[in-house]
Amino acid sequence: MRLEGVTKRFGATTAADQVTLEVEPGEFFSLLGPSGCGKTTLLRLVAGFETPDAGQVWIGGTEVTDRAPQARPTAMVFQSYALFPTMTVEENVAYGLRVRRVASGARTERVRAALARVGMEALMDRPVTQLSGGQQQRVALARALAVEPDVLLFDEPLSNLDVALREQTRRELKVLQHELGTTSLYVTHDQQEALALSDRLAVMQAGRIMQVGTPQDLYRRPESAFVARFLGGSNLIEDPATMDRIIGDEAAPEGKVLVVRPEHLRPSPDGRIQGTLRSHQFLGTHAEWWVETATTSLRAFVGPDEVPSATVRLDATQWRWVDRE
Repeated sequence: MRLEGVTKRFGATTAADQVTLEVEPGEFFSLLGPSGCGKTTLLRLVAGFETPDAGQVWIGGTEVTDRAPQARPTAMVFQSYALFPTMTVEENVAYGLRVRRVASGARTERVRAALARVGMEALMDRPVTQLSGGQQQRVALARALAVEPDVLLFDEPLSNLDVALREQTRRELKVLQHELGTTSLYVTHDQQEALALSDRLAVMQAGRIMQVGTPQDLYRRPESAFVARFLGGSNLIEDPATMDRIIGDEAAPEGKVLVVRPEHLRPSPDGRIQGTLRSHQFLGTHAEWWVETATTSLRAFVGPDEVPSATVRLDATQWRWVDRE
């Protein structure tokens, strides 16, 4: 799947600003960013629900920019699931195949296969209104799988699930996607979800792609303050006093800001950064400390058994220079 110079405007708002992006065959690719950054607009442009003001959309080597949604080799799993409440599980999954005029025998076989993939074959005769949220999400996924798309599109499909079910479904979705090898484009504002699921991802801001890479690349090597802040809640340090305590005699590069991840701040009796512990939370695997120095506020992830005290000393074990914007 490929976007070339795609632009989409809604009145005075530019939702997609000359976006060029390529997703490899079989890749699970995520679009990550805050609300209003344009990620859902890009997904809808690929699906055909929106038409770009400029640029082209390509799938499998064929330009589909002006094709209707039903004429594209795509299928979408919506945030709201978009199931028909008057239909059974089987009827919902078969709907897309009926629209595509798939013969009855082949349709039944593909519906059963899709439901078996998501563990819902035993409930195929049940009305969807009698299903839990997690079961409805599986039916929505089965409906998308049944049409055997070249590209699967996901619009924040896990956001309506509770935390435990979201984590379980996330694991299952990743296993299923890699088993099928279907090219997938996934939209989310949840950084943990994007890191866990993606082969690669793009971080977006104001209709533009800020950085593309593997989850490891983007987390460990952000190029801008926005990416560092959005993907992992980094400490962005600009005041000279705190910088000196971290980098020593190293000169600050022009136009750069210092990034220190919370997990790279370590309590030490002789730590070079001194501050006051303003708040602390026990989070099971670690504790979160907010430390206020004379010139800045720092977030640190420390061991779960670390004993908090009013005055704290910290050392930075790793840091990185990034662009201010």
